[in-house]
Amino acid sequence: MLENATHQKARKLKRTVLIGLGGTGKKALLHAKKRFLETFGEEPPLVKYLLIDTTSANTDTLHARLPGREEPVPVRLRANEILHIEARGASLLPQVHDEIREWFPPKADLKANILSGAGQIRALGRLALFANATTVYENLRDLLALARDYRDERPSGERRHIYEPYTPHLTVALVGSLAGGTGSGIFLDVAFLLRQLMKDEDQLFGYFLLPDIYVNRPGTQNVEANAYAALKELDHFMSLQGSFRYRFGGREIEVRKKPFDMVFLVNRENRAGKTFTEVEDLMELLGLGLYLLAGPLGKEQADTFDNIVHQLNEQKGKYYGKTAHYASFGAAELRFAPEGLLREARREGQVKALEALLGPGYPWSTSALEAKLDEVKTLLAPEEASASQPPSSSSREQDKEIWPRLQQDLESLRRNLRENLLRRYEESVRVRDLVLREAAEALAHKGTGLEGLEAGLKTLLQSARELHAQLSQEAQQQERGWKEELKRIEQKVNAPLRRGLFRREEEDPVLNRRAVSSLGEGAKELGTLEARAAIAEGWVKALEGLLGELQGLMQRVRDHKARLESEEGQKEGPSRDVEPFTLTLPPAYVEAQGRVEAEAAEVRWDLEALLRAPKESLEQALAFHGSATSLAEWVRKAFQNREKDRELWEAVERTLRELDQVSDPAWDYEDAWVSNPGLGYKEKVHILGVADATDRNDPFVGEEEILNLFASNLHDRMRLQRVSTGDPHRVLHYKIEASIPAFVLRGIHIYREKYEKLSAERSFHVHRDFEGALEDLFPLPREEEAVEVWTKARAFGLLTNEEGYGFVDRRQGTERRHFLGTSPAEAFRALKGDFFAFKELEAQVKKRENELRRDPQRLKEIRERLAETMANRESKLADEGFDLEDKEVFQKELEALRAWQEKLEAFRPDSGNDDFPALL
Repeated sequence: MLENATHQKARKLKRTVLIGLGGTGKKALLHAKKRFLETFGEEPPLVKYLLIDTTSANTDTLHARLPGREEPVPVRLRANEILHIEARGASLLPQVHDEIREWFPPKADLKANILSGAGQIRALGRLALFANATTVYENLRDLLALARDYRDERPSGERRHIYEPYTPHLTVALVGSLAGGTGSGIFLDVAFLLRQLMKDEDQLFGYFLLPDIYVNRPGTQNVEANAYAALKELDHFMSLQGSFRYRFGGREIEVRKKPFDMVFLVNRENRAGKTFTEVEDLMELLGLGLYLLAGPLGKEQADTFDNIVHQLNEQKGKYYGKTAHYASFGAAELRFAPEGLLREARREGQVKALEALLGPGYPWSTSALEAKLDEVKTLLAPEEASASQPPSSSSREQDKEIWPRLQQDLESLRRNLRENLLRRYEESVRVRDLVLREAAEALAHKGTGLEGLEAGLKTLLQSARELHAQLSQEAQQQERGWKEELKRIEQKVNAPLRRGLFRREEEDPVLNRRAVSSLGEGAKELGTLEARAAIAEGWVKALEGLLGELQGLMQRVRDHKARLESEEGQKEGPSRDVEPFTLTLPPAYVEAQGRVEAEAAEVRWDLEALLRAPKESLEQALAFHGSATSLAEWVRKAFQNREKDRELWEAVERTLRELDQVSDPAWDYEDAWVSNPGLGYKEKVHILGVADATDRNDPFVGEEEILNLFASNLHDRMRLQRVSTGDPHRVLHYKIEASIPAFVLRGIHIYREKYEKLSAERSFHVHRDFEGALEDLFPLPREEEAVEVWTKARAFGLLTNEEGYGFVDRRQGTERRHFLGTSPAEAFRALKGDFFAFKELEAQVKKRENELRRDPQRLKEIRERLAETMANRESKLADEGFDLEDKEVFQKELEALRAWQEKLEAFRPDSGNDDFPALL
């Protein structure tokens, strides 16, 4: 184990604690863990996870592809990484639990039990946290202690790498949604607890999802109001001056610092206009942000991030009295993934190779085998068999004695000769091996396909069958003649001896040397013919068997080819990027196809192996390999050949532009309100992670045309910071933008409208004292400013009562009437509570005043008519048709008119003019 540890590669990370809150936090943690697994091949011990949730279900699973492994592995949170906070009897806790009773909002809905979610009620999420206060506090304390464990830095044979922290300090992140009940209800308390447990040097970040992605989904009627309430509370504590204390689980929690060093907000539409419609996409982005927080790309990336955070924190500005606390980020990676492309090209190459294997190819010449087969017709008996001779008879009497034995000897001679000849032939000529060798040579080196071999085997088999039939017929004819000869000899042997008149006549023996020799030759010839026929039959059987094997192989090859063909279209195309923040190169149409086709053309098939183990042999022969390279090398080559292959280079450019756009910060805001550099500092920083940021040969470092896709102007180029990751197979683009106030977020006015509309019936805050007490997120005019603009706008005829009070709004580029209300009080409240409407009307009033200053005559007319206008307002105060709230507005108008009158009386159009008289 120690021996293995000495060869481990050292990897550096921040000591990172990732804490997920609620369902959004759970998914974000899983995506972060997946990223770490895919980068390091294991879970780095320097990164700790904890999920705090009111739902106990832990069935969520992702899948990661580890380096060097084909099969994906499941990604789950372990049991010791999950803290389930439940509250049984929750409806009674605000009555019997002192700490909860102190803050629980009276208008907040209650549930009998909180066992499977907070039901989008923020106060219930906080209630469940307080109900488990001791457990939560102790788990957070233990988690931070575990994150500082020195053993995480020690080599271990159970790990792939040695892990070293950049610093001893902790980087802690909370992640969740501001839209629901659990995460949105507990994130501030968890942050305060962590602040008490963390050291001053440690950093705490918040990663929070805004509600837009949930709008118009079932059961999401509270998401926008929840988010607005959560942002109001967050804004309040991020601007905290001084300290405060509250009790949590019997402990006194002292809050001395703002809850987060930086808050990252994520929404469904990014600054480049890319819109993400799936909740899972934004969970993945949050997970990617957590992953990058740990500095996995190297020290440069970690230092760059820390410097940016410090810089942006130091330079926060105020916009119309509201501090810019909020940031966002975007990230996407470009992977060099030729595997999918090569896999598809390999599949097509394999199909082509199998088509060539199955086809006839060049004709197979079997002439050598035909000649070898033809030799069977002239095979001769062995010499020793030819030399053997059965015994002959010397008399007629002896004929009868030796005949039975002679018959046996002749049969034995026939049989032995046949068997010896057959055996010797089989030993010297192994028909199957001979044919297989010739066929294998034709397949491997002469361009003959299996169909060509099949045709050749059929021709050869036909010849063998014809030869077998011919030799069998000859052997049968010979056998019949030989048997007839034996029968004739036997008759002679058994014929009675001839006798003369007085004595037996002398007769020559039937089985004399010549007759026996003739019988022996007949037996030899018959045995030879039978052996030839048997050998021919052996050829037939061998060829039939080989043909059957070949046809079986051909069917297997056809089946294999059909399976490969059926895979087409079943998998994602090789260049289709299905993960929203992961793009790949090469695209679908590159030279890999040609490389694999070349390999397919060079396949050398081993027929014997194919027949012996077809599946394994096919897989081995079709195991094509693509040439390995790095992303930078591939892009540089594509760039150099861009004039020759414009289609390919245009596809690369599209991919790089998409990388730039997808990685834009995941939020949008009203630019006009933060465009004044005198009010605050807003900046965007781009981090481009490349293999080696000092390598000018890397096109992502030294090629202007490629860099222009990421930074097309001087300002963007100044934002772009390249860092070295050491990974040659991917480029990561990471953007951070900060800081803006909450009120400029695009769509936040809708959150506010929902919040104000629904707040009359229920509470969206996590403390009773927050109801109506916290400052609004929007900058609001002072009372006297609102009264002055309201009054002057009415006096100038800009704000009129036409079936309700309103004015012409030109903010959207076209004129439209902005309706404020049906009564003076309602309309004045609306103007005072709508900062953007107020600023628009104020601009129109100032424009009209400037025009009047240049027209003394009209200014005089207004001054003279002010008394009439004030008299009108005094009459309205006595009009019983208006209620007290309306009359309060009339009284404010009257006071504003008097103040205006005093200013106009004191105004001298010629005062301050330098009218030096000319002498000539």
